[in-house]
Amino acid sequence: MQQETSKTKILDLILNIFTGLIVVLIVVIIVLQVTIYLNPKVVFNPLPPYDLPEALVLVNPPRPSATLELLPTATSELVLAPTETRMPTATEQGTYSNGTPVPEITPVAPTETPFSGYYAFVLQNDINAIESTLFKPNYGCNWIGVAGQVFDLQGRPVMGVRVWLRGTYNGKRVDLLSLTLESSPYGPSGFEFTLGDTPLNSTGQLSIQLLDQANIPISDRVYFDTFEDCQKNLILINFKQIR
Repeated sequence: MQQETSKTKILDLILNIFTGLIVVLIVVIIVLQVTIYLNPKVVFNPLPPYDLPEALVLVNPPRPSATLELLPTATSELVLAPTETRMPTATEQGTYSNGTPVPEITPVAPTETPFSGYYAFVLQNDINAIESTLFKPNYGCNWIGVAGQVFDLQGRPVMGVRVWLRGTYNGKRVDLLSLTLESSPYGPSGFEFTLGDTPLNSTGQLSIQLLDQANIPISDRVYFDTFEDCQKNLILINFKQIR
């Protein structure tokens, strides 16, 4: 029994010594950390901070300022040229009434007033509504459009004329531009517009007008009708030049 008690005392003593060493070690570590925190450059700091090099300040040398030197200029002399003295002339003869001169009125020749609405192109003939299969056999009644040609004073085809189609068709706004071509199903200087795939009746809702290259009208605005008849689904409108 006494032997077991002595062994227990020895074990407790060893544990107490070991615990004391651990406490002392912890205190030493804390002291070292506080010292390093307060003075990072201490000798026992394993990771001392690096000293930063001094900042290099570049000083620009002063630039010499330019001196503006005014050079003397030549003084211009004012030379007065002699002027010709106008001699008095005799009084012109005129018409007098009771000693008072009466101004003479020069008659002005009448000039021709230009005609308002002057255009170089007009309709060549009446507007025709024909069957489209005469020119477009593959379409049948599933197409409706307007086409035509433009001719000059000598009856020759005119290429490159702008053709403007506008108005309303089938409840939709129409605003299209085309050109008269050298070759077309309708002959030289022909043009064509497709209105849709279903012929419908309309009265005066569409118009055709010719324009030059600057988009200036060179013909009056020509209104035309459309028809739901399949034998009238192609509207032909030809223009000719008169001026």
